[in-house]
Amino acid sequence: MSFEQDIKQLRLQKKMTQQELADEVHVSRQTVSTWETGKNYPSLDVLRRLSDLFDVSFEKIMFGEEIDMKDKQKSIAEAIDQDVSLKHRYKRLTMILGSIFVLLVLWLGMLLVGYQKGIDTIDRMNPFLQYKVAYTKMPSDKVTNPNNKTNHGYWTKWFSDNDMGTEWTKLTLTTGLNPGVKDPYVMAYHKGSYVKIARIVPGSSVSTVMKSNVSAITRLMYSKDHDNLSMNFQSVKDLKNKKHFNKVIQELVVQ
Repeated sequence: MSFEQDIKQLRLQKKMTQQELADEVHVSRQTVSTWETGKNYPSLDVLRRLSDLFDVSFEKIMFGEEIDMKDKQKSIAEAIDQDVSLKHRYKRLTMILGSIFVLLVLWLGMLLVGYQKGIDTIDRMNPFLQYKVAYTKMPSDKVTNPNNKTNHGYWTKWFSDNDMGTEWTKLTLTTGLNPGVKDPYVMAYHKGSYVKIARIVPGSSVSTVMKSNVSAITRLMYSKDHDNLSMNFQSVKDLKNKKHFNKVIQELVVQ
């Protein structure tokens, strides 16, 4: 039934006139008449008064039918279950995102430590490093000999990564014996401390500037003759304890 039919039926069951009903809920008789003809609808406050007056539920007054409490409880239970489910979902998502963040931090930390410590297997997988071509003076055959019981042909030296003399990498690699190249240098294609390819090349194929860089780093590391070197570092210990160096080391041209 509609509201206008319900309100009229409730009034008649109560044996009240429109005026008596109007007096009870503090409205005019004309207002009650508009309710029963469907031309108007009472406010929430008036609906509650009508609910108390006719001793029927608020839902009955508003919707024309009673709401089953079991259904109401079921709806509440479903709402609670849904809320709990959403909370679990958000908690799970938070844990997943937190785990991803922790793994990302650990991964970046591993890359940083690998780079600083010169761990070639880590540098090889580092997506932030680029391959470079570096040069150094080739050691003697005694050092590079694969039959050397001390190092088995592996040796370590500082390589110059650019002509400006501002980027240096300490690389460990093996080249084998010099096949007879005059004034031998080693050209290394590397990514951090990872050496992909190393070749023995003649000094004639190496630029004069690069040779000067190699000479400067060699004099600094293995000679007490540091004259005519341009340096902006504190001590040679900086080079001995590092795998990478990004400061200027150059020979000064003396006229």
